[in-house]
Amino acid sequence: MGHRKDMIKLLYKRIIRKFDLSETQLKELRVRLVPENICKGPFIQGEKSCPNTTALAIKEKVSRFKTAGEVKKLMEKYSVKNAQLWAFYVIFDFPAILSERYFKKSLVKMRNALGELIIEKQS
Repeated sequence: MGHRKDMIKLLYKRIIRKFDLSETQLKELRVRLVPENICKGPFIQGEKSCPNTTALAIKEKVSRFKTAGEVKKLMEKYSVKNAQLWAFYVIFDFPAILSERYFKKSLVKMRNALGELIIEKQS
């Protein structure tokens, strides 16, 4: 299980780097990556968004997206490949749907990844 956690961190960092968020935006994303705001599965579920969609909303300066179509177009704009999104789905979403503990631990790993990206921005 430990190896898959590192995969989440690496894949999340790879996707987030494509959005080129500022240090302030990365910090905002880190604060918003909590179970109350994040869904497991599709880009948007009710008031919740997936971790990548949340980052995209911050980048685009919108509170949230209304349709998955909007999100898909923007993912393409930032060169986030379908293969990366599918990998994220397999490594994060699917196991998170099955295990709340996995979901919460994965969000911690993603917040840690953002911490590393913030340090990169500072140097």
